[in-house]
Amino acid sequence: MGFIRANMLPILREGKRKPFVGRLLLLGQGDMYFAHYQLVQMAEMVGVALDESVPLVDAKKPEFRTKGYVEAREVFLKLGFSQIDALDYSEFEGANVIHDLNSSDIPSNCEGLYDTIIDHGTLEHVFHLPNALFALFKFLKVGGRLITSSPGNGFFDHGFYMLQPTLLYDFYSANAWEINVVQVARVSQNQETDPVYFADYVPGAFDSVGYGQMGEGLFSVVAVATKLEKSTGDKIPYQGLYARMPGWLAQAK
Repeated sequence: MGFIRANMLPILREGKRKPFVGRLLLLGQGDMYFAHYQLVQMAEMVGVALDESVPLVDAKKPEFRTKGYVEAREVFLKLGFSQIDALDYSEFEGANVIHDLNSSDIPSNCEGLYDTIIDHGTLEHVFHLPNALFALFKFLKVGGRLITSSPGNGFFDHGFYMLQPTLLYDFYSANAWEINVVQVARVSQNQETDPVYFADYVPGAFDSVGYGQMGEGLFSVVAVATKLEKSTGDKIPYQGLYARMPGWLAQAK
């Protein structure tokens, strides 16, 4: 689990759209696959300011430190967060929030605690995805944002799932979240150095290329959604492809 340009650039863009504050929950400890100067380049590209009073720290892992990579915590402090927590199934890699996302019953002292949750590659490894999404709903404050980056295609046997944009779009729609952005990102196998390309997703946008015509590369799905006062986290969505067909839901009932 880590941060490359394909999932860091959308976070920076979201920070420009609405500055980050308060408490951040990372799903797993995140390795940063870039150096200080590359973070500055990305921030300048997006046009978002970094807090210059927060110094970056060299990566703890030797293989990352030799490449000049940095630790995640200070990166997110530079983006405006005041506290960064990491969730995992165990204390693996120093997580300080211990929870199995297969269960939607989160610790009571964590309900509504977080201003932002960032998943940089965890959900696809959780078998009970509905419970995981419900748990994240509970962790978030009203007005809090959930930012996810998940494999969409080309990650064979990487996790239990490769998530499609329709899953997130339809889940958020059924549960009355504000959908801020859903994008499909394409990268090469050289994710640390080669360019990344983004395309905005709306239902039907990829119908003409979805069957074997997406081209070469690895594809991921990035989404940002905001929990509203009226939002829920346990409503079961029907896939929009069918729900939009005239009479489909009516005949199903």
